[in-house]
Amino acid sequence: MGDVSFQNNVPDPLLAGKELPTFKFELEKSKGKVLGNSFGKEATAEQLPISKGIAGVSMQLEPGVMRELHWHATAAEWAFVIRGRARTTVINPAGQTETNDFNPGDIWYFPRGHAHVLECLGNEPTHFILIFDNGYFSEFGTFSISDWIGHVPKPLLAKNFGLDESAFDSFECFLTRRTVCLKAVVNGASIPHGFLLQLRSPV
Repeated sequence: MGDVSFQNNVPDPLLAGKELPTFKFELEKSKGKVLGNSFGKEATAEQLPISKGIAGVSMQLEPGVMRELHWHATAAEWAFVIRGRARTTVINPAGQTETNDFNPGDIWYFPRGHAHVLECLGNEPTHFILIFDNGYFSEFGTFSISDWIGHVPKPLLAKNFGLDESAFDSFECFLTRRTVCLKAVVNGASIPHGFLLQLRSPV
């Protein structure tokens, strides 16, 4: 998608006026979504109108907390771990999976449409920055497994998961404790989505 202001050398209307737009947004001071000491705070073109080609999220997960299985149809995800340890599991559209552990300074990348789970490892919170290649993308509008479960008939869910229908009466997630996990079966070759930046020599 990218920033359309670069197409055909057409200047962005925000930059063509007599005054410059704001180039700053105080991400960590924004409200976002907060659950205990875990949070997700975003900066999109809504909060920072000049940022049409890129959006970002500051996310912190407490020990034992995971960001439920979800996927982005309109943006790829690039991330940089600031502190703590994180684990990701990614599932590509063909059903292949990969799980990686990340330390401060490491990065990951998930293409559009690749479902993934983010979780905190260890006894300290993990904090990372997520970057999306679409300034209009919102982390809070992401399609998640709980959205999918909420739209599938309960008898079908009960049959597939081997649970009573009542287990799906109240199913809501975003950030959740690792009490119930849906485990993907690993079948096929893994695809690299992470890079241990701290282990590389400076260029």
